[in-house]
Formats: sequence, C-alpha cells, structure tokens
Amino acid sequence: MRVNNTGGLKAVFVVAAALAAAGCTTGEGQPSKQDKHFDVTGYGKLKPGMSKQDALATGELAATGAGKSGSCEDYRYQGAPQPDAAELAAEAEIEQKLAAAQKAADEAEAAVGVAPGVNAGAAAYAAHAEKLAKSAELSAKATELIAQSTERIAKRAAAREANGGVLFAGDRIRLMVPPPGVTAAKDVGKGATVDQVKAAFPSAAQKDDKTLDVPVPDQWGVVLSFRFTDGKLDTFVLFNAEAKCS
Repeated sequence: MRVNNTGGLKAVFVVAAALAAAGCTTGEGQPSKQDKHFDVTGYGKLKPGMSKQDALATGELAATGAGKSGSCEDYRYQGAPQPDAAELAAEAEIEQKLAAAQKAADEAEAAVGVAPGVNAGAAAYAAHAEKLAKSAELSAKATELIAQSTERIAKRAAAREANGGVLFAGDRIRLMVPPPGVTAAKDVGKGATVDQVKAAFPSAAQKDDKTLDVPVPDQWGVVLSFRFTDGKLDTFVLFNAEAKCS
C-alpha cells in the first residue's frame, strides 16, 4: 500500500485567498517599492535549481524546517512566523509511524500470495484467510495515518500560502511561494489582469483558463505559474514539476 504525498501545485492554490495583500502592488494604482521581486530568477538569493544545502546557505530561509512528509519538507523565510517546535516533533514521530505502517502493510499484502486451489485442504484455506485478515488490518492502520498526514500537508500548504516559503523534494526545490506583499517583475502583483501579466512576461503560455505559465530559462520543468480568479491575479509561484515528493 503506497501513497504519494505530493504537496503539489494544486494544494498551493487551494488557500490562495489567505495571501495578505497589504503593501503589495496590484494591477490597479501606483506600484509599491520593494528591494527584491519574485520572478523567473527566483527570490533574493534563492534561485531555481538550487540544492537544498545551497538554498539554506543563502540565509533567506529559517535554519529549521516547518514540517516534513515523506521526502518533502517545508521551510519558511527568515522573519516569518515559525511553527511550534513541540508540534513539529510530534508530527515527525507520526510520520515515522506512517512510514513503518506503510512498510508493514506492503509486506503483509505481498505475503498473502495466491489463493489456495480447489483441491487445497482446510488448513491452507485457513492460513490464507489469516494472511488476508492481517493485511486488511495493517492496511486500515496505514490508511488512518495517511489521512492524518494529508491533513498536516494541507495545513502546511495553508501556512506556506499565508507566509511564503519553499518546499523541497529531497535535495531539490519543488515549490517557491513569495512572502505576502512581494510582487513579480515590473511590479505585477495580486489583482493584476491577464493582459498585464502577459505584457510583463511575453513568454507566458496559457496552461488553462485560470493559469499562465512562464518557462524558467535553463531549468527544465520549472515554471513561474500565475493563477487567476475572475480575471484577476490571485497568486504566483515557482514550480518544478520534475521534483516530486515520495
């Protein structure tokens, strides 16, 4: 029994409305002044394609993670609200239990084997039934822990949206979300129109009716993705489809 906890792009946009707009440039009014933008080149010293070690060495991120699921781990920016240390420790323990439960469920499922033939004796049928029951029990335990892990992933996605941050898949950056109020190149920010984003990013391509993706130069699979609601920019992120959680 194997579940892939992605923490993927879809979760990023679920709570986009939670982004704080204070101080950010929109498609309306005068642009705000800021020292650094969030665009295809990254944010500050953080660059697409960086290893986790190099990203942490920039000093842009907090020294400790903000939660981990499988091979993926969240980090928030320096100065952003950090999660409670005791809560993180408890979550880490539960994630270890989940990994063990998944392994046990997989092994039990593999041990079930082929059902006894029509000429098998009662003992063979009983042994097979016992293996099936054990597999079902371990699978149920793993499923319960998976549901709890999914809730934690959603909670971290919400915190990432509200505060900004980086999601690593192993040693690679999977996702970068700007801090509240930070704009993209040419002061494109929350509330900008599709035309304004296209004007600022001529290479933007229509992914669907709500999304524009801008390819990141020299980074295969990495895009600066803009998400719209009712024709107005909701949020934008750097996303690496090649870096997957497991």
